Amino acid sequence: MFAILGDIEFNVTGGIVGMELRSAADWAEHARIKGKPLLEWIGDGLDEINLSIELRAQLGDPEARWRALREAKTKHQPLALVLGNGDYLGPQVIAELNLVHRRMSPTGQLAVAALQLSLREYTGTFVRKVLPTPGLINPAVSGTPAAAAGSPGLLSKFMPSPSTTQTVISHAKTAANVLQAGKSLYDQVKAGNASMILGQVPQLLGVTARAIEPLQGLAGAAGLLTDGADLAKLGDDVLGNVMGARSSLNAVDLGNIVERFSASRDSLDQALTTMDGARTRLAGLAAQVITRKA
Repeated sequence: MFAILGDIEFNVTGGIVGMELRSAADWAEHARIKGKPLLEWIGDGLDEINLSIELRAQLGDPEARWRALREAKTKHQPLALVLGNGDYLGPQVIAELNLVHRRMSPTGQLAVAALQLSLREYTGTFVRKVLPTPGLINPAVSGTPAAAAGSPGLLSKFMPSPSTTQTVISHAKTAANVLQAGKSLYDQVKAGNASMILGQVPQLLGVTARAIEPLQGLAGAAGLLTDGADLAKLGDDVLGNVMGARSSLNAVDLGNIVERFSASRDSLDQALTTMDGARTRLAGLAAQVITRKA
């Protein structure tokens, strides 16, 4: 599985030949007398994704794939895009479809074509589709004596909302990125002297503070999963390491900053090690999302 857009699956064997991601930022340019213009950041631009797809009869029905994409475009609705590695790229809208016919069948059917699919990030309110949750009693036996008896064997299995699994993955990814950014900052600071390290304490506390919310979210969301106890513990354990890194930087001065910084860095390294140890588990969870099993 290469990616899934809404209900439309893309496979490497299904003709995906290229993918381009574009991320931009908007800047305002202010003219200055006798000087170069000054740029002022306005905000991030919308991400854009371009997929190049070869449609061939040997890889599936080209007409059906083209029709599915056209129908998705005409509905003017955002669709969730998830890559095969578990990365959730958020809701996207189909901005442009470009089809180049290369070969037709003797009956006039599309046989070979090159397709360019352009997606743009959607930042409005978006709720992923969730199938109706069945009630306690299986609908197949509703109204029967067995249903009236309330046999446990007839109780439907409660499954978490698909968004719950995706929330766990999203929080884990955010936390891992923040922790990696924190490690980079710690690695830069460690080369300085005591005075320089002391001056960087606010930045160190700031980067570790950003990991708290996603780790709390990870632990909370994982607790809603039927088999998420280990991931909930992961969130709690890593959060404990992060809080340890922060507490080591409390009440620091020139006399103890080097020792305290070292202890704080060790705690952050432990947080990263623990997070990395769950990579396989999280990849498996992402695979469930891709195959729509979670």
